Parts: sequence; structure tokens; C-alpha cells
Amino acid sequence: MKKTLGWILAMVLTLSMFGCSTGDTGTNDTADGGTTTDTTGTTEGTEETGSAELPQVEAPAQAGVEIEPVMPDKPLRFAFLCFQNNPFWQLVRSGADIGTEYLANFNVEVDYIVVGDVLDAATINAGIDAAIVEEYDGIVVTPFTPGTEVYIDKAVDAGIPVVTLYGESPVASKRIAFLGQDAYAAGQEAGKYIVGNNAEPGKYAIITGQFTVENHEQRRNGCADYLDDLGWESVGVYEANDKADLTYNYAKDIITSNPDIKAIYMTAGGPFGAATAAQEMGRDDVLIIGHDEVPENLDYIEKGQMCAISQDAKGVAINGLIILYNKVVANKDPAQDFYPSKSEVITQENAASFR
Repeated sequence: MKKTLGWILAMVLTLSMFGCSTGDTGTNDTADGGTTTDTTGTTEGTEETGSAELPQVEAPAQAGVEIEPVMPDKPLRFAFLCFQNNPFWQLVRSGADIGTEYLANFNVEVDYIVVGDVLDAATINAGIDAAIVEEYDGIVVTPFTPGTEVYIDKAVDAGIPVVTLYGESPVASKRIAFLGQDAYAAGQEAGKYIVGNNAEPGKYAIITGQFTVENHEQRRNGCADYLDDLGWESVGVYEANDKADLTYNYAKDIITSNPDIKAIYMTAGGPFGAATAAQEMGRDDVLIIGHDEVPENLDYIEKGQMCAISQDAKGVAINGLIILYNKVVANKDPAQDFYPSKSEVITQENAASFR
């Protein structure tokens, strides 16, 4: 099965080089609240489609959504489509593995499929197209850019429900729910932390992942808006493509060119690269702040050389799979359109609890 999907994916990727159309149907509704809301939801009224006895298994600790008490009429297959370009995806894989093990008790097979390492529409659309051809019963996908909504709608129109995670196109789609961080609020949280650890305004820089990725831009704007309103001075914004080595190089250049720099904020993958640069240059006074509890970040956080904002990456993956199950098996729409992930600032004091 996986070899067949890989072949189809390769073919669709080739075809995608000749272009694809995009739609503009409006903006997804998202919550404007803070980033401390748990990924939780309630369900009402179940349409039973199966008759087998529900297995008595304990839900994963990170699950904030209850599974509907209905067994499928037949074995089901879900596709979990994602990228792999930095350690963040290790957290995603871990959560997907937990969700996969849990849903296996309910006669569901989950295929974790890495579609590529470039966070663009063509890559994820090729993966969705291949999943449609393979006739999966449901799709969990991690889209980040405009254009992906076209193929999400294509899957839904083919009778395959879709749940989106972590980031998505700003253009509305027919997906049943989005689970992830309120990215703008997360950027604001980074700005608040920077201000709270500096007596006076000063210079700051932002190293983003990709300018074309919507949630990277929302984080960047959230932090910049907060700091600029309080009199901070930006020395520049740099695109590191989620790579720690580029983040390292940019951080060295920033610190060298601006010896009075007070803070560097990374919106995406590889923030530990900046922490490495600051450490090597003997600049522990520069506040380094990024995202996610990947081991490489935690190593520096525990030494007090950086901090990060979590987004409950594992919980998001688990809950996304459960929401998809509820829709496919019980025809149960989620209680919310947007499920904000649980977020927390990771510091030297609490870093050990994220291991």
C-alpha cells in the first residue's frame, strides 16, 4: 500500500510542476483569544453506524476530545500527511504514533506519510491527490500556504473528510476543523516575554521560517506589532527556511552588526541555531526566544540560554485523529471550527517537564 502511494505521489508531484489552480472563497473563521486554551471539545447526538462492542481502552493522556462510542462497520484507513524539514516534526510523529496506536483499537489504520521537506502548496497538494486516488477514508493534513484549500475541497468533494493541523491557508476550505496555535497571539506572547525581561526598549530582530507560510507571518506580525507599539526598534527580518544552520548564521550576523541587540525571536524551526551563535559569541545577555519543546531547544533552555513557546504538538496530532474518527464513523461534526492548542512559555524553571 505505502509503495503504491509513494508511486502515485511521485506521479502527482511531476504533474504539479505544470501548475495548479487556486480558489478564493473567503477567510477561515478563527478565534482571537489567547494561546492558553486547551484543545478540548464536547459532542452531542451520535448517529450510530456500527454495531460492534466498543473496546474498553484508556484514551491517551494528551487527548482533549472524547471519541464517539461507535465502532466502524468496516476497517478504515486514514492518511496523516505532513512534512519533515526540522525537529518539530519529531513531536508531530510522536503524537501521530500515539493516536495511531489508540485508533488501532477501533479498527482504524493510520498511515503517516511524509510528503516532502518544502512547505509549499504543490507538495501538500500532491500528497492529498495521492490520498484521494488511494481512497483513504479520512485525511489529517498539515497545510501552511494558499492553494492547499483547492485540494482539501477536492478531497471533501470526493467524500473524504479532512482535518487540518498546525497551520493552514488563509483562504477558506471545506475541512471540518483546524487544530493549532493562535499564531498571532503566540507572537504577541513572545513580545510580552521580551518586554518583561528588559527594563527599557531596545533593538530586536526576527528570524522567520518562510514569508509564504501563513502562521509564520502571523507570529512575526504579532511580535513586531507588540514591540513596535512599545518603542522597540527592529534591525531586520530574515528568512531561514526552518533550518538551524541558517538561523545560526543570521544570528551571528545580527549580533555582530548590532552589538546592542537585546532580543532575537524565531518564528519557526531551528531556533536553537541562534542560541548556539549567542553562546559561542559570549552573548548570554541577548534574549533568544523561539517555539516548541524539541530536544535541541530544551538543551539550551535548561542552561538558561533561550526560551520557547510550546504548542502542544503531540496533543494536536492526537486530537485531530480523534475528531476525524468521530466524523467518519459517527458522522459527528466537531463542536468547534477552530481548536486552539494549549500553549506555554518554556523556561529554565519548567523545561524538565517538557522532556
